[in-house]
Amino acid sequence: LAHLPKDNVDLEADGTPQTSGTSHFAAPKPGSVVEALHKMDLTGLLFFAGVLLAVGALDTAGVLDTYAEMLVRLCAGSPVAIASLLGVSSAVVDNVPLVQASINMFGETMPIDDPLWQLVALAAGTGGSILSVGSIAGVTLMTMEGVGYLWYCRRVSLWALLGVAGGIGTYQLERLAFA
Repeated sequence: LAHLPKDNVDLEADGTPQTSGTSHFAAPKPGSVVEALHKMDLTGLLFFAGVLLAVGALDTAGVLDTYAEMLVRLCAGSPVAIASLLGVSSAVVDNVPLVQASINMFGETMPIDDPLWQLVALAAGTGGSILSVGSIAGVTLMTMEGVGYLWYCRRVSLWALLGVAGGIGTYQLERLAFA
């Protein structure tokens, strides 16, 4: 307002300039990046950025390597057992950082075409639905629809767990049938 002549500015009773209610900025063009950024859910983006930063910190601190070694020892190196435990872990930890952590844990020791990667994607993606806090979709359901945590556990968790187990079982049967 400093560049405007004083006589062009109407003042409120308290001496502050009146605003016209119109913006000096043009609306973004349809289909542009700016329009997409206006529609973006900043809270979700910041959530995932924070979670991935936390995974990076755990990796740097060596926690993920220790967890990976423990999983391999506990599961005797079985990709099915490792992926199953990661799938159940996904019920507590969101699936996106869990998959990122899996890449950090096993990325250098497992070949790209190892069945572990397909099983991790399957188990982490579906395992997040075992508990509502394991996925952003579950948290959104609780928030937007007013679904309670215990309601979710009683009506959805068992079916989701059966879905994870059924998916891993079906994957193993396909590998046996088509290998």
